[in-house]
Amino acid sequence: MTYNRRPENEEDATLPFELEKRWGRLDEIMREKDLDALLIVGNSVVGSAAFGSFRYFTSHKVYYGYQAIVARPGKPIMVCASSVLHKRALTQKGFTDIRLSPDILGSVLSTLNEGPLRRLGVSLAVLPSSWYLELEKMNVTILDITEEVVAVRNSRSEYELQATRESARISDIGYKAMIDMARPGVGLSDLHTELDYVLKMAGAEETFTLMSNGKFSFEDNKLPCISAYRWPDDRVIEHGDCVAMEITPRYKGYWTQMVRTICVGEENPDLRIAHKAQVEVIESVVKLLKPGVRLDDVLTHMWEAGKDLGFIAKLPSCHLAGIDLDEGWQFSMESDIVLMENMTFILHPTLITPKIDFGIFWGESYLVTNDGGLCLASSGNELITV
Repeated sequence: MTYNRRPENEEDATLPFELEKRWGRLDEIMREKDLDALLIVGNSVVGSAAFGSFRYFTSHKVYYGYQAIVARPGKPIMVCASSVLHKRALTQKGFTDIRLSPDILGSVLSTLNEGPLRRLGVSLAVLPSSWYLELEKMNVTILDITEEVVAVRNSRSEYELQATRESARISDIGYKAMIDMARPGVGLSDLHTELDYVLKMAGAEETFTLMSNGKFSFEDNKLPCISAYRWPDDRVIEHGDCVAMEITPRYKGYWTQMVRTICVGEENPDLRIAHKAQVEVIESVVKLLKPGVRLDDVLTHMWEAGKDLGFIAKLPSCHLAGIDLDEGWQFSMESDIVLMENMTFILHPTLITPKIDFGIFWGESYLVTNDGGLCLASSGNELITV
């Protein structure tokens, strides 16, 4: 197949204005909490709801190690340990004060010392313990502002919504490419490589893919749980296999995901039954994706809907996405997360039986609206046999 490259974007003229609005929200937090400064730390290790905050307030990803923003009212300063990030930031409109230092903590401390500092806001969820100990030596009151920053990130602007919709459009392109390419004899690694190529040609700046292949069965399931690409990988698609995949592009910082399983060579009757149940559960849950609804209520409904259809529901089943692919990392049946308008909700229930420990993956991304979940993809819910 031949895919046309998406035309290179001209400079994003709206981004500096978007960043200024976000910095204004930092000013609001400082006023509300009586803070002299805020410290936003970015790191290259996933594991917290606060992980994406550095990118949210700078539009730059963290390449490695730690990076930081020191914000005082009306004046955010980017502190970089990476010369690559420093060079990129200098070429992009937005920050006017960008500092490069191999001693990132030392530079942060000296920057904080440039003005009065009684009360400092930080996200303790991602602050290194060594940084905390050094900040304590400054005789400053340290306040955790993780919830306030996450609340800012959860309030989506039109800029973010447009980026999210484009990300979903790119996922549709990727799925179409997989339908075109998945055939007996094709290596799973080749399929994975083609998907990454197609998504990036369509405009994705980054991708995340999970795949597996094998014959799905309620009695003796040979379709393993989807997993990350590994090398070397000699798995080859055979006639009668099912191919399960997570298609996940990031566009202008924003993730969406499409989760699909397709039949190769002939329709799989067990997969047809499982797919029908998945779609019924999804259609039931989508109605609940409204502002003000608690996540634990959504999960409880999902569990009961699966049970009513004769299946056992299990995690993973859903997550919120945005700057981070998984912004609801603490999802559980006791989760107290409250849905907000225009959140991106990735819904992919997992339904199993007592005889199998992995079912099929099926689902996609929805916007939380007053009328329930709004599907962002256009591929439809039809089970495909190629």
